[in-house]
Amino acid sequence: MKGAGYGFAELGINCVEIFIRLHLLVFYTEHVGLNSTLAGLALGLAIFWDAIIDPIVGHYSDRLRTRRGERYSLLPWGFLFLSFSILGLLNPPFLKSSWSQFSYLLFFSLLVNTAYTTLSVPYSALVGDLSSEEHERSRLIGWRLAYGNIGAICGIAIPSYFLIVKEYKPYGLTAWAIVGLLAVGTFISWLTARKYNRPPDQNTQQGIFSLSMPFRNKQFMPLLAAYFIANMGLTFNSSLALYFYRLRLKFDEKQISLVLLTFLIIFTLSIPLWVYLVRFVSKKKALMAGVFILGLTATFIYPFLPPKDLVWTLLFASGLGGALVGSAVLLESLLTDIVKDEEARTGKDELGLYFGVWKMIGKISRGLALAVTGQILAWARVDNPASSYFRLSLAFGPLVGCLFIGAVLILWKLSNAGSPLK
Repeated sequence: MKGAGYGFAELGINCVEIFIRLHLLVFYTEHVGLNSTLAGLALGLAIFWDAIIDPIVGHYSDRLRTRRGERYSLLPWGFLFLSFSILGLLNPPFLKSSWSQFSYLLFFSLLVNTAYTTLSVPYSALVGDLSSEEHERSRLIGWRLAYGNIGAICGIAIPSYFLIVKEYKPYGLTAWAIVGLLAVGTFISWLTARKYNRPPDQNTQQGIFSLSMPFRNKQFMPLLAAYFIANMGLTFNSSLALYFYRLRLKFDEKQISLVLLTFLIIFTLSIPLWVYLVRFVSKKKALMAGVFILGLTATFIYPFLPPKDLVWTLLFASGLGGALVGSAVLLESLLTDIVKDEEARTGKDELGLYFGVWKMIGKISRGLALAVTGQILAWARVDNPASSYFRLSLAFGPLVGCLFIGAVLILWKLSNAGSPLK
């Protein structure tokens, strides 16, 4: 099946992403011994570099497709580059000084982020190379997100397993496990892309790199702005979730794990339902409805969830929230439709560049949200527990909900006459 084969690589790719977010800082501060300030600086510089190169790699993949008729050949090279980088990052030699530890982390973080972009950006853009039919592209993106959720579970479970069983060098073993997932997933997706690749039309031109060009696309900009705001909301939600569940709802670790696992399962199962729904409703309307209801849920339900009551949290946060977040599959589907419509109009294949800009903006919004999250936590930590919990509820609920609703208002602009997104 084309969708299952194409989506497989996302398992390893998202496993890398989730592992780095959750464990890399802990590994270098607690196991390597690097000062937390220096570790944070190294990782921040690497993320900034990653955002810069996303459009460049995307444009290069477009040039490769225009010249050779395919971009899937970048997948094996991206896998090898990322595997080498991950193994180096998680197997540092004994380093005495803080400067040598900082330099090592910075060097391999830059390598990992460069390699990650080399693999993930062309891989994401493949969806437009494998199908010209918009509903099939939605299914392909749905498969990719579903595998990505499984990868997220692996990114949490694999290092946890090695830490629990107290293996020697647990993070080194985690690196090899991640490389194994990347190898299998990338190989299957490469074979699938090789089989179903559609060479570009003979009239397709090779575009000149212009970072400003996507920002001049009047259909793309409202979607990009909505994504920027919604992604900030998602970042606030994920960053504050553990604090909300532990402090405000007073859940233990097993209950929190159950909430998060149920959320991921419902999220994954909802993806094909959203893909099926857009057979009868426009993608824009379906996406707006899902995000708007999610915003209302966060605003008016999350702050009033009763402490120590797992059932209501599973019902609304994991169940309803997971099902509504599944509408995210339509975001990238709309992005692909916009770019393919632009390609038909101009004759230029620039899907890789657009995906590069998309990922760059996602990383910028996530970085800004993380910076603000620190200020939110400082604001929420007051001496009065009741006031502290109330402020935390406001941040986890209405703040996130208002950002989602704001994204919907921006999406409303996608009703322009002649748009493929009516």
